[in-house]
Formats: sequence, C-alpha cells, structure tokens
Amino acid sequence: MTGREHEILGMMADGASNAEITRDLYISRNTVRFHVSNILRKMSVNNRTAAVARMTTGIGAR
Repeated sequence: MTGREHEILGMMADGASNAEITRDLYISRNTVRFHVSNILRKMSVNNRTAAVARMTTGIGAR
C-alpha cells in the first residue's frame, strides 16, 4: 500500500468517516473513496470493518 493508503487505513481504524478524512487531509471525497477502494482491494476484503480487523491482526495488505 502507498503511504497515503496507510494513513487513511489508520484513520479508518480510529473510526473516521470519509467526510472526516476528507476534511482532515484536505482531499476530495472522490479521492478518499478511491483510496478506500484500493485499500479494500489490496487487502482482499469487502468492507472497512474487515480491513481494520485485518490490519489489527497483522494479516495484511500486499
């Protein structure tokens, strides 16, 4: 994953919504959705909860 994807995954783990991520990182909602989609694909999961669970167990992204 890219550095930005790691940053967004960390924010997701902290419970941040896409709107909060948009505001805190000064990027568009489309950009956040793009990064979240890439995170889910790279981690082979279908939702944010599964991505965070996989991150916390250390079974991770490629």
